[in-house]
Amino acid sequence: MGRRLALLVTAVCAVLAVAFIASRARPVPVPDGPDGKVACVSYAPYNKHQTPFDETLVVPPAQIEEDMAVLATFTRCVRTYATGQGLDKVAEIAHRHGLGVYAGAWIGRKEEDNRKELDRLIAVANAHPEALKGLIIGNEVLLRGEQTAATLARYVGEVKAALHHPVPVTYADVWEFWTEHPELAEAVDFVTVHILPYWEDDPTTVEEAVAHVMAVWADVTRQFAPKPILIGETGWPSEGRRREDAEPSLVNQALFIRGILTAAHDTGAAYNLIEAFDQPWKRALEGTVGGAWGMFDAERGVKASVAGPVVERPDALLWLAGGIAFGLLPLLATLVRRERPGAAGLGVLAAGGAFAGCVLVLQVWHALDASRGWTEWAVNLGWLAASVVIAGAGLRLAAGLPCRLRAADLGFLSTCAMAVASLGLVFNSRYRDLPVSMFLIPAVLCALVPLEKQPAERRAVALLLAVTGLGVLANEGPLNTHAWMWAATALLLAAPTLLSGAFGRAGATAPAAA
Repeated sequence: MGRRLALLVTAVCAVLAVAFIASRARPVPVPDGPDGKVACVSYAPYNKHQTPFDETLVVPPAQIEEDMAVLATFTRCVRTYATGQGLDKVAEIAHRHGLGVYAGAWIGRKEEDNRKELDRLIAVANAHPEALKGLIIGNEVLLRGEQTAATLARYVGEVKAALHHPVPVTYADVWEFWTEHPELAEAVDFVTVHILPYWEDDPTTVEEAVAHVMAVWADVTRQFAPKPILIGETGWPSEGRRREDAEPSLVNQALFIRGILTAAHDTGAAYNLIEAFDQPWKRALEGTVGGAWGMFDAERGVKASVAGPVVERPDALLWLAGGIAFGLLPLLATLVRRERPGAAGLGVLAAGGAFAGCVLVLQVWHALDASRGWTEWAVNLGWLAASVVIAGAGLRLAAGLPCRLRAADLGFLSTCAMAVASLGLVFNSRYRDLPVSMFLIPAVLCALVPLEKQPAERRAVALLLAVTGLGVLANEGPLNTHAWMWAATALLLAAPTLLSGAFGRAGATAPAAA
């Protein structure tokens, strides 16, 4: 009866896992946008190997030239945020490709650095006024608390006074900071607000996000009339953690972008999407989601589109086939060795192997999406290797075959790892992923193997995991389905050890191989 139950559980898990990965390859119909191109996109020139934190970096003009050629097929305008590291060349190059430019100066805490930025921006504006739609003096400086509204107004006035030709000048920040500092509107020619529903204190679903953006735009338009309003940043991420019911995905990114295009077309709202290219360096600041706002990926491949159906992962079926093939290796090894686990045991190896192979695919996807430096690559690839071992051993144990590894030890290792991850999510969750796939294999397979009574310290760790897993759910809120899956996986992983104190018996694990 134990093998039959294991077969049922693994079969259900395999079907769900296969269906999930296969769904990533399904074309999803999304309403087309009304225009062939978007109005404007934020442009940071850094490729997958570059970062603005490299003070020696100067982006070659040829790289900017290539980027503008790509963007000219998608947009009519670009917005920049700074003038250093070669960005002072953007206006001239973009103009050659028929693109308008909102040119920005980065304003921070240091007056000396701010002065250099402003001087370079003034030089660009005086040299290439024909290329410019506007100048943006500072980005979310009030949000970061690095300058006062009075200082920003002074900077705006100094730039205006230094221009040889009239170019509109503004400051950009999250919309709440404009409503808190309405006096700043007197200094600017137009008001630039950021409206990012995913990052709001009260995130919205992608279906509600466009309506939220336009409602805020309408309120700001009324408050600051007759000043023109530019939505300086709006967008949706294609990868990363869920925030309440705001789900990053390629399909949702397309839904949002095309919705904004339609709303802007209907209302006449001026907007700029964030951003042109994925910026992997932002993952160090904002986690996986920070690097996944691009219309194109970091290698300049197309991500977003304004027409046609959207496929989340076009290569998903190839990954699925490879994952299942890899997951069935324990079954193949058993047949080659002529071991006889019985029909139910063979079924567990087949269904459980398919399930494990699919989950390993999800782990590889997460590693590719989330890993930045060598530390994260080491953690993600190291745990991927551990998952392969756990899957192989767990399948043999669940099928009733001898194994040198004990289910109790595999479960304890996994419990410790997930408890550490849960503690991080409880105390500092904003930019951390919830990688459920990393712990699904031990949670499911170890639950199928009865345990002898576990030592008190192992039960204490399991209790910690159960409590912190529920703590993650409490932090994230009931709308976050990722948090529900995390909590459920944590409880499933902790349960065998916790229950072993009441129901465990000696010798319950499968015997070790000779």
